[in-house]
Order: sequence, then C-alpha cells, then structure tokens
Amino acid sequence: MDGIVSLVRTDIYAMKPYSSARSEGEQTARIYLDANENPYPPFLGGATEEDLNRYPEPQPIALLQRFSEIYKVPAEQLFLSRGADEAIDLLTRAFCAAGRDGILITPPTFVMYETAAQIQAASVHRVSLTPGTFQLDAETMLAACAANPQIKLVFICSPNNPTANLMDRSAILRLARELRGKAMVVVDELYVDYSGNASLSAEIGEHWNLIVLRSLSKEYSLAGERCGITIANTEVIEVLRRIMAPYPLTTTAIRAISSAISPAGIAYGRENIDRILRERDRVRAELETSSAVVEVFESNANFILFRTLDAKLLCSMLAERGIKIQDRSNLVDGGVRLSIGTIKENDELLEEFSRYERLV
Repeated sequence: MDGIVSLVRTDIYAMKPYSSARSEGEQTARIYLDANENPYPPFLGGATEEDLNRYPEPQPIALLQRFSEIYKVPAEQLFLSRGADEAIDLLTRAFCAAGRDGILITPPTFVMYETAAQIQAASVHRVSLTPGTFQLDAETMLAACAANPQIKLVFICSPNNPTANLMDRSAILRLARELRGKAMVVVDELYVDYSGNASLSAEIGEHWNLIVLRSLSKEYSLAGERCGITIANTEVIEVLRRIMAPYPLTTTAIRAISSAISPAGIAYGRENIDRILRERDRVRAELETSSAVVEVFESNANFILFRTLDAKLLCSMLAERGIKIQDRSNLVDGGVRLSIGTIKENDELLEEFSRYERLV
C-alpha cells in the first residue's frame, strides 16, 4: 500500500529486520544448535520449566492462526507484542520521526499515547472529547489534522479509558476515510468485549489506514503475561516486524496465551466477562442511589467512572481500609474510576462507601 508506505518513517522502512535464530529456516527440529543457548534446562527443571533454555518463536505461528480464527482476520494481519503498550510504542516509532511528526489524542484518554510520543520526541495535538458525553469531535479532529499535516497517528480509545464509553463508530470510520493517505487511525479496543459491540477490525479491508489494538489483559485475565494483538493492513504488520524486539513473548507467556485462547479458555473468559457485567450493573445501581454521588457515567467496560462530592477523601478512606481505586478528579471534576471486582470485593467496597457517604 503506497499510502501506508508514504506515512512510515523512511529510515524505518529502509531498515533490514533483525533476523533471530528462531525466525530463520524451519521452526521445528530435534536438536537445536543454532542460537548459542544452554542445552540444559534451568534449575528445578520440570513441566513448568521445560524448554525455557530455548528462545521462543518471535511471532508464534500457532497463536497467530488461533487469533485469526477468533478475530476472523487473516493471520498476516496480526502482530503479537508485550501488551498493547508495546504496540503503541512501536507504532509511534515507526510513523513519527523525532522532532518532525506528531500524534493526535482526545483527552481525557489513556496516557500511554502521549507518553510514547514524548519518548519519540513527537508532537502531541489534542482535541478534547465532547463535554458530558465524552464523544469524538470529528469535525475539529479533521481540522486539526488539516492544520497540522505532520500528524501521522490519530489515537482513539473505544471503550475509552477513563470514561468507559464507546466512541461513535460512524465518526471513527469517517476519520479513517477522510484521513486516508494522511494519517493512520489507531483504535484501542482493549475493553470492547465488555461492550457487546463488534470490533472495528472487520473494516480494515475497506479502510487500510485503520489499526485496531486488542489485548488479553482486560478480558481474559492475562495482565501478568503481557499479550497485545495488533490487527492491521499487512503492510503495517510488516513495518512492525522490522522494528520489534527479537522475542516479544516469553515461552511461559506463549503457553499461558495458548491455554487462554483455547475453546475452553475462551468459554471460561466469556463466563467471567458475563459475571463482571452483572456486577458492574449492580454496583452502578448502588452508586446511582447514593447522596454522595453527583453523576455516574455510562460504562461499556469493566470499570465505572463517576463523580462524587470529595474524590480525594473517598480514595484516601478506601486506601486506609486496603481498597484501592483511582482518583480521576484531575481529568473530570470529582471523578473517580472504579474497577469491578469479585462479588465479595464489591460488597466490601460498597460497605466502605456507605461510611464515606455518612461523612460528606
């Protein structure tokens, strides 16, 4: 795709990808003498430590094929990284030349987009979400891109963190359509399975400048193993492969991911998602009746954003009782972000919230 190539940093596109031992030749063998590995398993070697003395596949074929089935996209349109954070960093490095190019973000939103840009010395342009509804202001975003042609990446979080709501699908597709050849539109969908809505990845065939980020951290309980999935045009995937770390996923991560995305693992994850959704509705209903709550915002994620009379007091009181939530009053007046826990955890939270309610 010439349009994608024209947006990529020329020095990145000219790079020869690092060629690791596990990416050269056949991936399976009986004896591995190609990567200067220690041939003996680590201390206490057993079932869990087996093969940890060997480098893993850089992009495990079996995982790519399974994700292809799950997301219903060709395996060639998939890239695996150490969480979506790494994908955000790689995309910024690939498309934004230091001191020249920039990104567009829509605050309040996930801070990692801005962090990656700052590390790359890329400029950060901001178009705030609409007040109250936290939706995209597509008109102003397009005007910002027209006024700043150095913008190469437009980051959109949907459902958004910290506001928990989905962005309007038609607005995202409009941005992708009108920015074709000018900028890549990156949609962070880490919470989309909590929304009941379909992923935008099905639109990539028609909108080649659309990139979708997914993860197993939020929806399938693998935050500790770090697995991000980038779904994009094959040209974008090829660019990411040029600059990726030699072995993004550890052997233990590959095993855990394989288990999590097996049919039984997907069914288990779906059950947990349903359980969290029921608890989200229960906690939301309790908060909506509280005299200490100013407003509870719509949630399409596994967390709730609400406004309270004294966010700092609430967070400090809960912290004293060993319950940690996030003060987001710096982004939204009186804002608090509350993740949904187990039934027992939520019961404890609501009990402590009653204490706070009596004080304010």
